[in-house]
Amino acid sequence: MIWREHGGNSDQAAAQFGHNADDMLDLSTGISPIAYPAATISAQSWNQLPSKSQLDRCLAAARSAYDVPHNLAIMAGAGTQSLLQVIPSLGPMSGNVWIAEPTYNEHRPAWVSSGYDVISGNTAPDAAQSAVFVAPNNPTGLIDKVGIADMTTRRPNARPNTDTDTGTDTDTGGLIMIDGAFALPAAADTGASDLLHEFSADPHVIHLRSFGKFFGMAGLRLGFAIGAPELIAKLQARIGPWAVSSAALDIGTAALNDHAWQAQHGVFLEGQAERLKGLLAITGFTILGGTSLFQTVQTPDAEALHTHLAKAAIWTRKFSQSPDLLRFGVPSGETDFARLSKTLENWQN
Repeated sequence: MIWREHGGNSDQAAAQFGHNADDMLDLSTGISPIAYPAATISAQSWNQLPSKSQLDRCLAAARSAYDVPHNLAIMAGAGTQSLLQVIPSLGPMSGNVWIAEPTYNEHRPAWVSSGYDVISGNTAPDAAQSAVFVAPNNPTGLIDKVGIADMTTRRPNARPNTDTDTGTDTDTGGLIMIDGAFALPAAADTGASDLLHEFSADPHVIHLRSFGKFFGMAGLRLGFAIGAPELIAKLQARIGPWAVSSAALDIGTAALNDHAWQAQHGVFLEGQAERLKGLLAITGFTILGGTSLFQTVQTPDAEALHTHLAKAAIWTRKFSQSPDLLRFGVPSGETDFARLSKTLENWQN
């Protein structure tokens, strides 16, 4: 198996730089440093296979939390990573897909393995039949609404592959994936569902939402795909039954229904991100962009800075394909901010 470059693996980083794993401050993932206070899972949830009623409750909670338009369907999977790997197979399984880079590096191999040719660049060329938009983008934080609108309006006849799973498809259209892994629930960001509503009438647009990032529970492995009912039904058939554990469904339902906590947590994350942005700016870095879950700086010294921080037991996200970028997740509180501030002060000296 090929393991592509990601955040996380702070235990390996600790060993590499001579630290104990528990001493590493992991700012590499963009996952909320504070987890939702989930209740204890019942023994029954562990003992039984996930039930339809559990799944239905979780999907209803997700539909409300993400403000999903009524005409769109929603399904659950074991994290958005598991979903994005299958989605390219819903299209014509050929042609060109445009992916604006730098962005999340799992999209390119997923489309290539399904038979597509990947086109990069700042704008989508006329040859692009499918497209991937990460919104907010990782690592820039940008949301390319103009690009998405352009791809939908100049491809009016594009549609997803609705044939059987034989892989045959005579249509020349494709798919538009909008990866909203870093998009927040509506209670935390009133504009987070804008793209869902703006393109709700387009049958070949599919959206992703990550549960684990905002709720600080990435290990739960829960994510959602949203789109036209026919498209989601086809994706559900590809994913198969019991894609999400009973425990994940129960925890997810409680967290997604807790709009008050979501609103409060959104305010917390925004405050932490603003504080992080200020600290990085004071240190003299150019901030390329970010979200309430991370900030990305652009500097020719990104590799050296990454190593300097790692030697001080602070793990950040570097990008081999964009060696001038370094991404910082938001610290959890005063102690972590103090560690980061002191290490950056030492960098300046």
